[in-house]
Amino acid sequence: MELKGKRIVITGASSGLGREIMRRMLSAGARVVGVARNTEPIVREFGEKGAMAISCDVSDPRQLDAMLEEAKGLLGGIDIFFSNAGFGYYGPIGGADWEKIDKIFKTNVYAPIYTLEKLTEGGGTEPLTFVLTISGLGKMVLPGFTLYDSTKFALDGFVRTYRMEKPRNVKIVPVYPVALFTPFFKKAGGNDTPMPLMARQSPKVTAFIIEMGIRAGVRSIYPSLVFIIRCLLARVTPADVLVQLVEYPRFLAWKKRHGITEKGSD
Repeated sequence: MELKGKRIVITGASSGLGREIMRRMLSAGARVVGVARNTEPIVREFGEKGAMAISCDVSDPRQLDAMLEEAKGLLGGIDIFFSNAGFGYYGPIGGADWEKIDKIFKTNVYAPIYTLEKLTEGGGTEPLTFVLTISGLGKMVLPGFTLYDSTKFALDGFVRTYRMEKPRNVKIVPVYPVALFTPFFKKAGGNDTPMPLMARQSPKVTAFIIEMGIRAGVRSIYPSLVFIIRCLLARVTPADVLVQLVEYPRFLAWKKRHGITEKGSD
């Protein structure tokens, strides 16, 4: 796919992977709208390069509706939508907390599904590529990520099922990045949150591979070779057991540092 001149929207564009995707799309000559709750970093870094910015909390459907309308007005339509915004959480599931569960599912699951529904309602025929950042944890489980993992498994199941129902003009491309060197883990569980050891990658490398995948028209994007090997092994062996044996003591140590008991209370 030629990216020059494409009309692109990227959520979660103010930092991390979203920022690097935005940098690459602008360099490719695309017309880009970056979406984030705080758009100041987008304007400061990419404003002179022609990027446009819209402030939006994707967990609020009313703000999503307004953002999509504004983006279509600015661009004249949307060719590629990167649903990249996500809410991280590391720690035990804890006691009953409806709001905590609702918050992470609104951002990680409801928002991308609702956005795709809005972009395709009315039965239009213009081509749309919907790129959805899932996570390697949409394919495997690790201690400490119970809530986060459940949202990513939900997205993985959604993509596989939606492909059997989607209109012909719509292409959905899931992305399964591994642990990235971004502020994600600090936001998810504090400054001492253990970053998974199995596969790590810089957001710049991940964004480059995502761009190459979009250009090549692949069905799914796995930015890490290590994770690709893991996925192949997991089909015929209990490949994740060793990783889980390594990560579980790290999770216990994290809980101990935070004074969290086995019941999940302080």
